[in-house]
Amino acid sequence: MDKSRFDFTFGHLTPLTTYKASNDLSLWIFHVDKTPPHVGLSVGEMFFSLKSNGRDEVPTIKLIQTVEKKRIKCVVLNLRFSIGLGEVRRIFYSYDRAISAKMSCLAPIKHVLNVSENVLKLSELLSYLNDKNMMKEYHGFNVTESELGILSYGPEDIDKRLNLLHA
Repeated sequence: MDKSRFDFTFGHLTPLTTYKASNDLSLWIFHVDKTPPHVGLSVGEMFFSLKSNGRDEVPTIKLIQTVEKKRIKCVVLNLRFSIGLGEVRRIFYSYDRAISAKMSCLAPIKHVLNVSENVLKLSELLSYLNDKNMMKEYHGFNVTESELGILSYGPEDIDKRLNLLHA
């Protein structure tokens, strides 16, 4: 793996051969082969994400079917963080849609995890979670070992992508 392409890699974490829903929090990273990737959270059997056109709240089983059917390159990180489904739902529903790097799909996730607003991109969040020993293990969908990382990008790439989606 060419680690110079990545701002963060998952090689130090334990890989899981199958995905297993947990009552703990899981961070879903979609399109790890693109910049920027998209992220969401699941608690138990429900998944939440903030998108350019609103919010998602879907059963994780339905999400997994979509990921597998469309062959989406996805990494799911199981986190050492407990929070109730109702609280995650309340936080996500306090956001309307992703509009900029400061109000991206990462915003409600930072809110749930009590992470500083200064964290603007996914690799910064992952480094924070890693430093706090909050990541347990991961499961990859449709991802090869050489793709197990977050490609380098900046906040301007988030703004560019969201502007494209809003056009």
